[in-house]
Amino acid sequence: MKLLHKLSQAQTLVSLPPATSVKTAADLMTQKSVGSVLVMDADQLVGIFTERDLLNRVVSPSLKPESIPLSQVMTRKVLTVDLNDTLEVCYAKMQQAHARHVPILHGTKVVGMVTMRDILEWLWQEINEENTQLKTYLNS
Repeated sequence: MKLLHKLSQAQTLVSLPPATSVKTAADLMTQKSVGSVLVMDADQLVGIFTERDLLNRVVSPSLKPESIPLSQVMTRKVLTVDLNDTLEVCYAKMQQAHARHVPILHGTKVVGMVTMRDILEWLWQEINEENTQLKTYLNS
């Protein structure tokens, strides 16, 4: 099964509306152990709020997280991948954009999230499986 399909079936998306405070978003990110939240207006993706956004757009300029809505500090131009993209395409897009958290779309609907960690874990697993198969073949 393709990684993006697997991720889209196994995940519960973490999302919040644009008017949510940064403090609420940071608390949710901590609670869910995630590095980003999708910013959704109804079922429409309008942005993403990441740990990097928190650091660069809230903490560094000394804004008050309790009073700043996500809509003011989120990344609006969201890099996305299609559910049918290959792992190579996904990785290349993430590398080019320096993105570590990317929503997976099926048409215009968000169906999952892929992270650089997901890709590295998947590749590690593939390499280990191939290595095991090669050892088995060589020892037979």
